[in-house]
Amino acid sequence: NYVVEEFDTSPERFDYMVNSQDFGFNHANCIGEIGFKDGDIYLCRELYVFEKDTSEIIQLAEGKFQKRITMYCDSAEPDRIKMWQKAGYRACPVKKEPNSVKAQIDYLKQHTIHIHPSCVNTIKEIQQWKWRKDEKTNTFTDEPVNFFDDAMAMLRYSIEQERKGKVKLKTFRGGI
Repeated sequence: NYVVEEFDTSPERFDYMVNSQDFGFNHANCIGEIGFKDGDIYLCRELYVFEKDTSEIIQLAEGKFQKRITMYCDSAEPDRIKMWQKAGYRACPVKKEPNSVKAQIDYLKQHTIHIHPSCVNTIKEIQQWKWRKDEKTNTFTDEPVNFFDDAMAMLRYSIEQERKGKVKLKTFRGGI
């Protein structure tokens, strides 16, 4: 349910946009800018780095990612979220709930994900995403293998508010 294709990444093209981030150091730290339009998900750009501290990553992200949109982040690292907030980003934690990973994956499976060709690391990951195998039944489960999944976590975080139906669209006063 994904397609790699060129598309217009201009913010005005989408119903709304978010940033999303899966923190890492030895594993990749992955940031994505995601647009939503007519039920589809569009990954417009990514930043995918290893062995960088938060201040280095903030410098790399400067000018590439919008600061005025929400950035959903892994809730396990509140200190990193605070650093992003101090840098001017609207970073906030994604609340992890029982079965939320499965629910996020189910949501992603039900929607077309358009991936810009410049997002090479997300493309590599999504092509290699694997599912756990139940050794007793010799069938695959709905649980992903936790390996090479940093961009997938970033995508999962990006849809959490959409999945819960809690998206707040911005309105403009004064009309057109």
